[in-house]
Amino acid sequence: CFSQRPSPSGAPRRTSALVARPARAMASPAAGAGEYLHVLYGSQTGTAEEVAWDLVREARRRGHPCGDPLALNDWTMQELQDARLAVFVVSTTGQGDPPVNMRKLWQELVSSSLPETLLGGLRFAVFGLGDTRYKEFNYAARKLHARLRRLGAEAFFRIGLGDDQHDFGFEQELDPWAEGMWSALAELCPPSPAAELAGAAAAEDCRYTVEFVLPPEAQGSAGRPLFLAEGDFEATVSASWSLCAEEHAKEVQDVWNVRLKAPPGRRFEAGDVCVVWPRTDPKLVRRFVVETLELELGTSVLIRPRGGGGGGAASSTFPEEPVTLEEVFTSYVDISAVPSRYFFHMLSLYTADEVHKKKLAEFASRTLEAKDALYEYCKRERRSAAEVMWDFWTARPPLAELLSCLPPMRPRRYSIASCPSWYESGAAAERRAAFWAPYANFSPITPRLVRLVGPAALQALCTSDAGPGDSGSPHMNGSAGCELDLCVGIVRYTTRNARDCVGLCSSFLERMPLGAGIRCSFERGELAAPPLGVPLIFVCPGTGLSPCRSLVQERHLQVSRAPPGQLARFRAGLKDMIFLGFRHRAGDFLYGAEWPTFESWLDVHIAFSRDDEERKVYVQDRIDEQGAQVCALLDAGARILVCGKAHPMPAQVFDSFTEALQVHRGMTQEAAVARLREMQRAKAYICDTWG
Repeated sequence: CFSQRPSPSGAPRRTSALVARPARAMASPAAGAGEYLHVLYGSQTGTAEEVAWDLVREARRRGHPCGDPLALNDWTMQELQDARLAVFVVSTTGQGDPPVNMRKLWQELVSSSLPETLLGGLRFAVFGLGDTRYKEFNYAARKLHARLRRLGAEAFFRIGLGDDQHDFGFEQELDPWAEGMWSALAELCPPSPAAELAGAAAAEDCRYTVEFVLPPEAQGSAGRPLFLAEGDFEATVSASWSLCAEEHAKEVQDVWNVRLKAPPGRRFEAGDVCVVWPRTDPKLVRRFVVETLELELGTSVLIRPRGGGGGGAASSTFPEEPVTLEEVFTSYVDISAVPSRYFFHMLSLYTADEVHKKKLAEFASRTLEAKDALYEYCKRERRSAAEVMWDFWTARPPLAELLSCLPPMRPRRYSIASCPSWYESGAAAERRAAFWAPYANFSPITPRLVRLVGPAALQALCTSDAGPGDSGSPHMNGSAGCELDLCVGIVRYTTRNARDCVGLCSSFLERMPLGAGIRCSFERGELAAPPLGVPLIFVCPGTGLSPCRSLVQERHLQVSRAPPGQLARFRAGLKDMIFLGFRHRAGDFLYGAEWPTFESWLDVHIAFSRDDEERKVYVQDRIDEQGAQVCALLDAGARILVCGKAHPMPAQVFDSFTEALQVHRGMTQEAAVARLREMQRAKAYICDTWG
């Protein structure tokens, strides 16, 4: 558990069992009836973890002794060697990378010094969660399956490869795979009668115990410090404003710049990621707790994980001390998320209304008809857990059971859109090239910026000789910690049935007032600034420019500090290149006034896809137009950084680079593709994409 450390406000830091290693019962060496099953996962967004929980619940129902699922990073190589039966559920991130919470063990597994018989006693099965839009479809699961076999482990059932592009998502493959896997497991290791009884008792599985510890009037959550896990910190909002014209924001999408101030001692590098923990809208929380659950917001509860199957309890996301129900449903569980099938099963157990019970049980079943009905009702409409409970108002499970089937609050990851030195106290104003001054005359933005940060603050920012980040800036004090920008696309959309939906984290950041505290942490990103002598080619349509803007600022400071001898290639015309893509110059030209700042070393090429009524122009069209210069940079050892939505842009950009090499270097398509693939393997061609 964490030690007590002061929070930024001086109040004691709130603690959690989040990283406590639960005690686990290990399997005996001999396989046989009642063999202990371990379910391990690697999960980036929580989906693989939820699948792992489903498998654990089903294992207990079928009579297989099984503890709570655990992240692969929670295991050691010795524990893996001692295990005899294991099921792995693994998602894939980035360019075929394993999720963060399995990378530690994975790095140990791929060591070339491991003997080929290391895992000779292990029998296993693997299910992967992937997306066929990505070239590296289920790469992490396939690599894990192959590596376990190379180390002597034996697969007792085939690998399953779930595809998020199917109408029913990964469940289309998961359900038949799981049925086959349970049959194979029963033949390999028949459940014991005692385990079968335990499995029947676990049919209504509950992950937590809840104790009401204080009356509603005894304690509230106002003024309490934010919960912070190890590595987290409380950042404050120092400024926020829309980057889009008002009409574009209403009719298409709004994009905001949110500036955060980290506390002293917290540092990041250009290309890094800011992890943001959102909080649910207070109005939704109040309605759910007070009207739906008929409880008081200030009621305090103590929530503890309940171990299952003799293998110890999984770590808990709840603090070790009491929290109010307002805090529980604001910061710890996500009532705005689309619920799982298990949620409908749980609700069906706690309603006396036969119509509701029948419909909920139908949604929870695994038939094709039920999947189609659940997709139409819930997944396509993005219907939240709170809305489902409003629709099925007769279903009221106990609080412990409800918390067990609600998804935990998950953080969102934003590529930081500024470099750490850009706002440092004492940085020369010319290095930042009068960053704020252009906004004074940038008509699509100025009216909204005045309204959001106030005319006095805007006037100070735009007229200060020191520029943003110096000691004279109203939003920066170098001794108080670093500042950073997040470029946030505000998620709002209307479903097919005319339901208005919003994104949890983007709407949270949008409504945060100046000075508000936000739970954050830093993570190493996919991108990093190379030495000045290495040319860069950025391709970053839309909000994909976030990490590229950070690296552009970092390189601008490199150029400003470099001796003349290191700038020869820029003077010779071999500048770095950036390809930006937006819809309209007057609508969503993000940070539009900044880009001329860097023209001494950066060629900026912009595609406005909707400004030309005759044809749509995209970043790949600009790459085609600049093919000769692109090839010159590639010949000089350039790195390519592609950032933005995962489909279909990265594949189209790859084709454009391929065509440039064919046209301007006379290469065959096969040779051009091979050259780019080799760059990818050498991490000289990096795609940092999402969605």
